[in-house]
Amino acid sequence: MVDIVNKETRSRMMSGIRSSNTKPEVLTRKALHLLGYRFRLGSKVGSIKPDVVLRRHKVAVFTHGCYWHQHEGCKLAYSDRNYSDKWKKKFTDNKQRDQRVIAQLKEEDWRVAVIRECTTRRDIEF
Repeated sequence: MVDIVNKETRSRMMSGIRSSNTKPEVLTRKALHLLGYRFRLGSKVGSIKPDVVLRRHKVAVFTHGCYWHQHEGCKLAYSDRNYSDKWKKKFTDNKQRDQRVIAQLKEEDWRVAVIRECTTRRDIEF
């Protein structure tokens, strides 16, 4: 697939995509806080770094973007059949890593919550 913008423009566009403090992450944290939960950000559980850690409850919370984590059946997880093999591999690797991380946390008796981007887009009143 041929890119419709030049390399410099694409680089600038991609660098603008945040990897932390995204809107879904902020909404998730706000909801947890309003429910009275206290949590840590940037805290590790072993070698794993969940988005939110509730140590007292042994809960690790991940906020997954539907596109990057290819949420099945979600309109935000669209895929183009013209994606290069590099992008197909990236999406597959993301899904495999997610499964591996969740399994590892469960082995260590942690509960895992995965909040999908699409669930944070619904009308939520705080």
